[in-house]
Amino acid sequence: MVGNETIKGLLTTKANWGTIVPGLAVLVVFYFFVQFLIGNGRLVPALYAPTLLGFSAYAIAYIVSLKTVAGTLEEMNAGTLEQVHLSPLPSWALSFGRLVAAVAEAVGMTALVSAGLTVVLGIHFSYRLDALVPLALTIVDVAGFSLLLGALAIRIASIGAILHVLQGVVLLLNGAFVPVSVFPDWLQLVSRLLPTTLGVEVSRRVLLQGWPLSSTLSDHSLLWLTLHSAVMLVLGGVLYQRNIMRALQEGRLGPR
Repeated sequence: MVGNETIKGLLTTKANWGTIVPGLAVLVVFYFFVQFLIGNGRLVPALYAPTLLGFSAYAIAYIVSLKTVAGTLEEMNAGTLEQVHLSPLPSWALSFGRLVAAVAEAVGMTALVSAGLTVVLGIHFSYRLDALVPLALTIVDVAGFSLLLGALAIRIASIGAILHVLQGVVLLLNGAFVPVSVFPDWLQLVSRLLPTTLGVEVSRRVLLQGWPLSSTLSDHSLLWLTLHSAVMLVLGGVLYQRNIMRALQEGRLGPR
C-alpha cells in the first residue's frame, strides 16, 4: 500500500518533468547568489564546503515541505484526498507514501545539484559511510517538519504565507551561511529547535572536521539530533493524521 502511494507520487513527478530542470537551475543560481552575498561580492573557496552542506539540507527541507503542502492542497481542491480516505486503506499509509515520494524527489534533485557543484567548484569532503547517519536523521527531521506543515495546510487557508516565512527562517538560522555559534545564546537555542540545524552541525564535524561518529556521541550532538528528529516525526505525523480524521468528520477534506 505504501509502495503504491510512493509510485503514484513519483509518476506524478515524472509527468511534470518539465518543472524539474528549472527547479535545479534555481537551486544552482541561488547557491551562487548567496556565495556572492556572504563573500562581499566575490566567491570565497573556503566557504564552498561548509555552506554547501547547510544549503543542501535547506534545499531538501524546502522541496519536501513544498511538495507536502502543495500536494495536500491540490488533492483537497480536486476532491481526491477525501475520496481516497473513504477506502479501507489506512490513512497513515496514504500519508507515508506521499511523503516518501516527496523525499525521494527532494533527495534526488539536491544530490544532482550538490554533486555538480562539488565537481565544478572542486569541493573536497572526507567521504565516510558514517556520514550517512546524520544525513538519514536530517531527512527524518525534515519529513516530520513537512508533515507538521501539511497538518497546518488542512486547517489554515493562508498556509502559503506561513510556509514561505518558515522556510526563510530555516535558511537564515540553520547555520547554512552564518555559523550558529555567532548568534546570541537565545537565538542559538531557537535555531537548534528548527529542522536541519543539528543535522548540519553534525555533518560538518564528520565530513569537514574529520570527527569519528563516536565523538559526536560523546559531545551529545548526535543524541540531540536523534531526539529532535524523532520528536519532529512523531509530532508531525500525529498532528497530520489527527487533522485528516477531524476534517473527514467535519466534511472539510474536499474542495474549499
